[in-house]
Amino acid sequence: MNIHERWLTFVLIDNNNSFKEMLTEIELAFKCKLSCKDEKGRYIARAELDNFSIAVIDKIDRLSELLCDEHYTFEITIISDKYFNSKFESYIKEILTNNFIQWERPIWAPFEVTPLSERNN
Repeated sequence: MNIHERWLTFVLIDNNNSFKEMLTEIELAFKCKLSCKDEKGRYIARAELDNFSIAVIDKIDRLSELLCDEHYTFEITIISDKYFNSKFESYIKEILTNNFIQWERPIWAPFEVTPLSERNN
């Protein structure tokens, strides 16, 4: 098994929720407690789950208004190829949707999800 760190990132549609309110929604959805830190002017809340870690990144950057984002970001980090697939992506989407957390544009980095049969050729 190859081990690569990959990220599945979602842009969250916040509907004018505060960062604290967004954290509460994510904590309830993923049944975890997020630990929040100021990282270079931006709040980032993280939690380690059984098979992956999650982070919620604030849209406000307190160092400069020019660095602010339009939306919050939700990032899942995986280290096992076992979760680098569309089934895992669907699992995360289902959790978000079932907990009424609106999102758009899921993006895998550093690579797009491809069927396992195509990656092994």
